[in-house]
Amino acid sequence: MKKIITISCLLFTLLIEAQVFNGGGGIILNNGQDSFFPINVSGLTQNAIDSVYGIEQVCFNISHPDVSELYIYLQSPSGTVVELTLGSSSSGANFTGTCFENLPGNSITLGSSPYTGTYKPVGYFGRFNTGQSGNGTWNLIVHDGFPVTNAGNLISWSIKFGNAPAHPVILKSSNLPLVFINTTQAITDNNTPASIGIVYNGTSRNNISDPRNNYNNKAQINIRGNTSKNFEKKSFSFETQDAVGNELDAPLLSMPAESDWVLIANYLDKTLIRNPMTFDLYRLMGNYSSRYKNVELFLNNEYQGVYTLAEKPKRNINRINIEKLDKIENTMPYISGGYIFKIDRPIEPGWYSHLPGNSPLNSKFFYQYVYPNDSDITLQQKAYIQSFMNDFETLMNSPTYADPVNGYSKIIDVNSFVDYFIISELSKNIDAYRLSTYMYKKSIIEGGKLTIGPVWDYDIAWHNSNSNLSYDPVGWAFQMMDNTYPVPMWWTKLMADNTFANKVKCRWNSLRQGVLSTNYLNNYIDAATANLSEAQQRNFRQFPILGAYINPNPQNQAGANYSTEVADLKNWISTRAAWMDANLSGTCIVGINEYLTQNQIQVYPNPMESQTTFVMNLDRESDISLLVTDLVGKEVTRFLNTKVAPGDSRIVLERSQMQSGIYLYQLEINNTVTTGKIIVQ
Repeated sequence: MKKIITISCLLFTLLIEAQVFNGGGGIILNNGQDSFFPINVSGLTQNAIDSVYGIEQVCFNISHPDVSELYIYLQSPSGTVVELTLGSSSSGANFTGTCFENLPGNSITLGSSPYTGTYKPVGYFGRFNTGQSGNGTWNLIVHDGFPVTNAGNLISWSIKFGNAPAHPVILKSSNLPLVFINTTQAITDNNTPASIGIVYNGTSRNNISDPRNNYNNKAQINIRGNTSKNFEKKSFSFETQDAVGNELDAPLLSMPAESDWVLIANYLDKTLIRNPMTFDLYRLMGNYSSRYKNVELFLNNEYQGVYTLAEKPKRNINRINIEKLDKIENTMPYISGGYIFKIDRPIEPGWYSHLPGNSPLNSKFFYQYVYPNDSDITLQQKAYIQSFMNDFETLMNSPTYADPVNGYSKIIDVNSFVDYFIISELSKNIDAYRLSTYMYKKSIIEGGKLTIGPVWDYDIAWHNSNSNLSYDPVGWAFQMMDNTYPVPMWWTKLMADNTFANKVKCRWNSLRQGVLSTNYLNNYIDAATANLSEAQQRNFRQFPILGAYINPNPQNQAGANYSTEVADLKNWISTRAAWMDANLSGTCIVGINEYLTQNQIQVYPNPMESQTTFVMNLDRESDISLLVTDLVGKEVTRFLNTKVAPGDSRIVLERSQMQSGIYLYQLEINNTVTTGKIIVQ
């Protein structure tokens, strides 16, 4: 009996340990600022909250006619912030008796107004239960993302502490590199001083206790993105610096040394591979795209999940390889290049297009300065690049835009537009053509043509947006109509030209036999997700959005998990590619000259690390020779093969003793020669 009584009393004691603290309400600011509603917590049974005793539940009542406008967070006394609701991932009026717990159940995003009952929050309470003090001021933070419209009020809220808390995510080692960022102040849109350490042991595991052997120095960091700034898991840009704060080029994770980098959160992408996959495919197509490594990130010793550490697009011999443009170069021919700019939101300096885009209201799109940036570019250089683009738009709107001598092919690198079209349409990227669309122009000394690329921001591509029919594997992204951010009209004109359409068709047919074949894409996805199999589990514990609707996800989220997200991606790509097979206009009459003029010789990867491959598709028996030289013409290697059978043929060039730098190649097929550059990292 004594044992039974003792156990019963113990159970009773555990049950009464739960402590609830209540807070009042007030007006939710409707001016774009955060509203803070405090609760002063004191006298907790256990001051340091952890996986034994910690925060269990948060409840509130809010009166608001459209809760899709509200981003709601909980902030601990130490400053940890966990997201409860995510704006447009909810809908309807009011939160009435709405409670949050990290227990099995439906996400708040799958509920319906007024959301009465208990739901899983968008974030994870385990981030609080890490041994930090629970006593002090807790804040419910409410941000109205649509200032001026629809005012609201917090009526009341409460916090419950108990002995069934969510456990923190623990990482001791990973197959991915580990990045550690430490700051003494909150990271904002402005540059914030930081220190960064990176553990990278190659193919061996990376332990949090290992020396920061890849990088261990200062940096300057800031939040990047637009809508994504409201997400709990944020993306960052950073510049590597030496001990006294000067810019420092560093070869992070075996990538070419540079100082400007980005950490991409991929928060909306529940496979975590859409951006990396696009980078890889575009590079395999023979174009420059950002090198990257997937990593696991710690910020001020708190685990932040899986990130993609990638090269920031910028002028550099190993990135966007255009000539330097100084402030003194304001006359021809030097003023003609190089420039980097992008079509994007009008939130950075730039200029509006000369002519409207695809818009019912004839809205114009916006160009942002990238290089030289707004603080470095001169008035003369601004006038030159704006005039160049105005002339290009005017030409594309003229009846002679497709003239073989004086039409668009004289101004643009046609092959870059072909490849950009293919990757953007295969992925049906809702942002392609009109947002995050990089372009660059070389000096007339180097040909002077306009090139599009590199690819950027494809996390809501590949069936990951419910906007403008981008989720539908049928239909063309370039034909989308939008009044706010319209697609440039020149894409419609290009696809109406038979010569351009034929080039797209030939290039597509060739790529579908290689890096864009369904088999290759499926194998790529399998390998990429297998590499993340361990880390993604930690990521989605810390950010439990699997099975949650995170706007603009188009997938059915009821019962969804990582495997269903990956399967959805593969199935959609297969269906999309088959639709493009059947619906691309144009005719591909294959001949060797046609292949040479239409960039049907693929050289990838380029830049190369250990090897690169020349891929050819021959229409008849051919003689092939390849000569590679350095920049002063000294022969590096030579290859000759006669009577090569028709069809797919490849030459693999091994790095061997080739030093880092630029090399030239001459590829001759049946007396027709094509030339180009190879960059060796």
